[in-house]
Parts: sequence; structure tokens; C-alpha cells
Amino acid sequence: MSSNKGLPVTIVTGYLGAGKTTLVNNALRKANGLKLAILVNEFGSLAIDEDLIISQDENMISIAGGCVCCSYGNDLLLSLMELAKLDPKPNHIILEASGVAIPSAIETSISLIEECYVESIVALVDAEQIRDQLSDKYVADTILAQIQSADLIFANKIDLVKNLSDFNCWASNSPPLDSCICVSHSNIELDVLLGVKRVGESNPQGPHINEFWSKTYIPGAPLDPKAFAKLLSGSDLKLVRTKGYVRGTDGKTYLIQTVGHRYYIDLSAELKEPGVVLIGSKSSKHESEVLERIGELRKKSDV
Repeated sequence: MSSNKGLPVTIVTGYLGAGKTTLVNNALRKANGLKLAILVNEFGSLAIDEDLIISQDENMISIAGGCVCCSYGNDLLLSLMELAKLDPKPNHIILEASGVAIPSAIETSISLIEECYVESIVALVDAEQIRDQLSDKYVADTILAQIQSADLIFANKIDLVKNLSDFNCWASNSPPLDSCICVSHSNIELDVLLGVKRVGESNPQGPHINEFWSKTYIPGAPLDPKAFAKLLSGSDLKLVRTKGYVRGTDGKTYLIQTVGHRYYIDLSAELKEPGVVLIGSKSSKHESEVLERIGELRKKSDV
């Protein structure tokens, strides 16, 4: 198994139509000097804006800002090794898996070479279609395999969902979708997409739960949801992920989610019991220290 040496690879997985290609295009537009290498199964599946393309040959497209796009076809490992030989090297590789690919199998393949390592697996689901898809015996197993191995899950196309509160209620009771982040048009900031680290050995049964800890924090009083979200996403705690409901000082209920230093706040249509699940890793403070620190920071900031 490769250690964290070489080029980091983020595997983007998701069933057909989930929005992976749009996500990849958005990443290229938001690169901001970061040299990204995009790996796709074939160029025909990725429509890159023409004004971004500098040059193109049979296997590689050069893109403005130092990014490249490479087609791996049937030889993923060879393509990865070729990317590792580029001068200058890319800073990060984003691998867009095919819609029916199992990311844990791709991760196992990448572990065979020293040039790269899998930093994270990111899964997209179609928020409008996911319930029907998980009820379809022909596609449910594939989708479950994709999301169960993911470190970060995005429920995309949330703008197409007619009853958002109903979807949130269903997702909250449907692990691992209870930790998903709702987005539209695959609009995800690059530091969120590339901001989660995979820890430990490859585990085909799902995320590396032994490397993470989880604790539920129950706020004892109403609070300012924005100030609290900023607190949870601050560099002091180094939390990987948080999600839960809080009662605002205005009497309303809010859903709070954080990923690294990014936070998301949504007004809840339903009255939920306050409680926020905190997820940390070995790089985070110990769970007891986190709870103590939250108490201290709340007092200082009058959250």
C-alpha cells in the first residue's frame, strides 16, 4: 500500500447523470493557479470550454492555468505514471470515474503504484432521483457501493427537489446519506472538494471509521447559528465534519453542516431536537477537548 507520497488523487464517483462532469469543469474554472490534472475515461464525456484549451493531442489536453486533462481508457495506472512524470508536475489529480465504476476497486489499483495515492473519494448523487434509484434492484447496489466508500457525499441537483424538507428528513434517516451536503449544478468550492483526507488502509466496507471519532453535542441554550457554524469550522478544533440541528435565538430551527473550514446553514421546515454530530480525526483535538473548547469559545464569543 502506498503511503502519502507522490501525487494526491481525488476519485469523483457517482451514478450516471449525477453531475460528475459538471463538477470537473467547475473545478477547472476555479483552479486559481492550482495545477490540476483531470483523468477521464474518454475525452468525449468531458466538454471543456474551448477558450480554456491551449493545445490537444491524442491522449492529453493542455488547459489554461497549467491544468491538463488526460484520457486513461483501459490503462489507468500507465496514465497516472505519465502524469507523475510531467514537468512541472500537477498539484492534484481528479479522477472522474465512470458512472458504474466501484471506487474502492479504483483505489486498490492506485495503491499498486508509488507515484500516486488516493487522498479522498467524493461521491455525487442526484438528489431528485436518489430515492427511486435506491429502490431499483438493478442500480441500488452500485450506488450504495459508491456512497459507502466515500469520504464526502454531495446531494446534487437539490434545486430540482420539490419538497426539500421531506428530502432532508429522508436523508437524515438514511445513512450514509445523513452526512451529505446539498448543492446545485455541482457548484462546490475547490477547497471543499479537495479538503477532506482519507485516513488508514483501503476498506471496501466503507469509510475508515476506526480512524475517526464521533460525538454528539447538545447545545444547552438557543444560539446564533452562523457564529456557531464558524466556531465549528474554525482552525482551532480541526474538525473533519459536523452536522445537526440547533435552535436559533430567533426561536427557529437551523440545520448546520461543516466540512473542514466551510460551513452551510439552512432553515429547517420542521421543529427538530437540538443536537450536532461532531466528527474528528487523529489530527483533530480529542473529543473531550473539543467539547470543552466549544464551551470556552461559546462563552468568549457569546454564541
